[in-house]
Amino acid sequence: MSFIEAIKRYQESGDTDAIKMIREAMNYDYLHSPTGLTFDKPEMYVAFRCLRLLRGRLATIKYTLSEHGLHSRRDSPEYIFGEFAAAIKGWTGIELTVENFQEHEKYLASYLPTFVDLRHAYERIIGARPTIWHMLTNEIIEENWPELEAALKYALERVDANRSEREIVRYINRATRTAYLRTQFEGMRRVRRDGQSRYVEPKYYGPIYAIFGSASIDIGRLSGRQRQLIHRISEIIKKDYEEGRIEAYAVDIKGGYRIINRHIAEKLGMHEASLSRAIGRISVKL
Repeated sequence: MSFIEAIKRYQESGDTDAIKMIREAMNYDYLHSPTGLTFDKPEMYVAFRCLRLLRGRLATIKYTLSEHGLHSRRDSPEYIFGEFAAAIKGWTGIELTVENFQEHEKYLASYLPTFVDLRHAYERIIGARPTIWHMLTNEIIEENWPELEAALKYALERVDANRSEREIVRYINRATRTAYLRTQFEGMRRVRRDGQSRYVEPKYYGPIYAIFGSASIDIGRLSGRQRQLIHRISEIIKKDYEEGRIEAYAVDIKGGYRIINRHIAEKLGMHEASLSRAIGRISVKL
């Protein structure tokens, strides 16, 4: 069954073969693809884009481990096999290769006390045993699969399966990305600073932080009237937070909730400009 046929079956009956095909294609070693980014199955383009959605997490593996999932080239199965082959040639005269390994396997198993390491290297080279890279990649995929699967279902339900294969893949990739990122940024706020923007997770650091952008503020140096104003603002902030009225607050680059003077002024029965001036004078003192 083709990927396009599987999509139509999903839309008609909820059959999940299309999703299974994408998940299976995510096991392919795209890093060492002999055809680059040209694939013979459309689901591989979708799988590749799904992996790119996880690129931040996968990059953690890439930069802390080698492409084989270990710490250096010397830990790669090819290097380990080559070291064994060089030693075996010196000891026995046998020119061991991946191609003739099985021919000499029985003898080497009885000859080498560390044969199991040689065999594991051989199995990883031929793909019979997963590399640590592959195992960790799959672990990250599984951790994020519920969100990815939900995003794929969103896309598969909406794609026009009568379009061309290219158009179908393009739509699925775009819709999957949109749905997946929506779940990742759910509950987060977008903050713009210096012409750039980033998403941050809102955090409540207390009323003093919400007013001044720092929790380590000593209001003891303020006048009685100023302390009273800060106390009144703090009570409003605490009540808003307890009752979930967080939409009325901004968020700074650290994710901390910050007051919006207009909202606080309305609660206090003051003009926004008057409150802004009062807070400004207090900030200068602190």
